[in-house]
Amino acid sequence: MNYLQRENNTQRIYLTENTLDVSEILDENYDYIVESMKNEDFSIKNPTCSLFKELVFDNKVVGFCTYDYSRHFMTSALNNIYVLPQFRGNGLFFEELEKTMKEQNKPSIVEPTRLVVELLIRYGFAKKITDNIAASSIEFIVPGAHVLSNIEYDSSEELATHFYDLNICASIHFLDLEKSHVAYSGPLNYDIMHYDCLEKRSQMDDGYFENIRELFLKHDDDFIDAVIELEENLNLKTYTLEEVIGEGDEFSHYIESLIDDAHVTRQKALEIKNQIKEEYEAGMILNESLLIRLAYLFEKPSEATIKSHSDTCPYCDMPIDDHDRFCHFCGINLNYDSENMFDSLMDNIKTPSGDFKEDIRYVAYKFLKLIDDGIEFEYAVRTIENTYNITWEKLNGFLEENNYFNGEITEEGYEFILNHPLNYYEEFDMSCIDYTDFERYFYKNSDLSGIEICLNYLNQFSDDQDVQEIISEIKNYL
Repeated sequence: MNYLQRENNTQRIYLTENTLDVSEILDENYDYIVESMKNEDFSIKNPTCSLFKELVFDNKVVGFCTYDYSRHFMTSALNNIYVLPQFRGNGLFFEELEKTMKEQNKPSIVEPTRLVVELLIRYGFAKKITDNIAASSIEFIVPGAHVLSNIEYDSSEELATHFYDLNICASIHFLDLEKSHVAYSGPLNYDIMHYDCLEKRSQMDDGYFENIRELFLKHDDDFIDAVIELEENLNLKTYTLEEVIGEGDEFSHYIESLIDDAHVTRQKALEIKNQIKEEYEAGMILNESLLIRLAYLFEKPSEATIKSHSDTCPYCDMPIDDHDRFCHFCGINLNYDSENMFDSLMDNIKTPSGDFKEDIRYVAYKFLKLIDDGIEFEYAVRTIENTYNITWEKLNGFLEENNYFNGEITEEGYEFILNHPLNYYEEFDMSCIDYTDFERYFYKNSDLSGIEICLNYLNQFSDDQDVQEIISEIKNYL
């Protein structure tokens, strides 16, 4: 057979921000792989992807895999994999997973077949807890339209789970353990042909769901401990803070790519960078959740695609599992002390001196910024009361008087945020000057625009190189 040759086992990769047609790539470039798939009656599970990778062995292209992939945040979901029969058993699947974890991040797997799960067990990524139930360190994702259940299930909702029933060849997840409500993946062609899963599924009745419930109740701790142990043994890439947000005044390539693609302004990117730095140093973010936190702050999900989890993150209210060390939506360390967490969100700038009106403006700004950053109302109030010498009644009176907040930030509230001196101070990274002095100057010259005030104030220190750079940035902004 005339295999495509690749020097030094390098992989050819196809990557797009949109979608690639898997069959089109195969038909145009890999006729012998297509022929082998036809001979095996192997069908592609997912017709599109955003990342297509060759699988190479002994400098020959012997298969392929595809992912749904986020270029910005290095997250990936494996949705197709195929290896020519004569090259199976050489650990190509294992090598692909290891490479992905070392170079990028832990992938998930979309609708795994039983063969894939058995390979995960062989490679140490998964473990049999009972004769037929396996726990996996790698999450299994099932599109909502392919999810079955013994109760009515919303077909728009994905299923995400770490558990698999080898007997019926299905990823499984309990929607309600007490009521034996189970969601599970539909049958796949490969499992129908090779594992007779339709016959085994035909025997599923109320007794099956009751038995599986008793099994999970009996082995609940074993299941959770198994997932935690498996995850701790993964050889994952360790991200540093500097790698994710950039060193010094520089932005990382992740942030730069978002700026270049017009997803965010440089000013907003700087705010997010500073917030992540503060949160990381306070222990609110783990190294392995830095990228998730970055993604969340740049584009908070309006709604979870996965809702069928009984537990939710106390900070973003998105679904979590018992074994999670951090929230996979907002990136916050779930073991962080929530009582102290929101104190760490506040910077170390002291409340400026002056009359109470000026003080309360500062506190109002801090409160509204917490709300704008997605912090729940109760936590934001507690943070403000614990950090500043003010009651919620007094602060709320000021907010109501000026129509800045009525359960959510009003247009006037957003205008207040944009025109507050601290917003300019943070937006243009004026940390080299004294904030308290700048704020006094700002309020004394409130007849001018905010930009004019900034430039007039900074011109007093124009001999300072750092100040010169800030002035240049403000002028470029104009």
